[in-house]
Amino acid sequence: MEKDAGEAEFQEANSLQKQGRTREAEPRFRAAAEAGHTGAMLKLGVLVVGRDEAEAERWWRAAAEAGERVAQLNLGILCSEQGRDEEAEGWYRKAAEAGEVGARHNLGLLLIGRRDVEAAAEQFRIAADAGHADSITNLGLALGEMGRAEESEEWLRRAAGEGDGRALSALANHLYSQGRREEADAWWERGAAAGDPDSLFNLGVRCEHKNDMEGAEEYFRKAGRAGHPRGAARAKALASGIRENGAPYMPGLF
Repeated sequence: MEKDAGEAEFQEANSLQKQGRTREAEPRFRAAAEAGHTGAMLKLGVLVVGRDEAEAERWWRAAAEAGERVAQLNLGILCSEQGRDEEAEGWYRKAAEAGEVGARHNLGLLLIGRRDVEAAAEQFRIAADAGHADSITNLGLALGEMGRAEESEEWLRRAAGEGDGRALSALANHLYSQGRREEADAWWERGAAAGDPDSLFNLGVRCEHKNDMEGAEEYFRKAGRAGHPRGAARAKALASGIRENGAPYMPGLF
């Protein structure tokens, strides 16, 4: 491929896309991609993936094979979503080796799915050291699963310090598991303030522990509105005294 092949069409397409003229940009991205421009292949794949995954895969694969690391990541994501985990892993590893931090994170998630927590932690650590926020949280969680409580807490505190709701809840869970309940409550409250559904739900349970049923119901309702899958049902069960299966409601269970 010539170094500048398709560059003029690519720049024109970029300009149109920035103006919100995506429909006009697409044929120019396509012309540049057909001329061998890997950046155009990447962008064209993004434009078409919602309507034609096969075409998106074709363009991302061409770009990925030419060494475009974001295309390698995108191709890995697409393969993973389609259940092709072995192929996804190969592309994640290529992208990660090329310096794509998001690929390290996704590789870690894939390994967690296989229950290879130690290997996942290695990937999360590399991404976390590069500042990837979700990897900082996931490294803390993985280390906790590995029984490395002090190191786990260190990473979870680092993530929570950035205000990430999931990290705030994860740190609270860690502290609660160690019997540090007042500390846990404080971090769940920060998570709730950030809109984290798990923090809201867990504060509902903690209200039940303190016999504050009105507060518990309100937290469960907020958790449901924030997207917690059990929040609304828990609030209803608390209010009625009956669970969805007809059994008596038992308060205080996480």
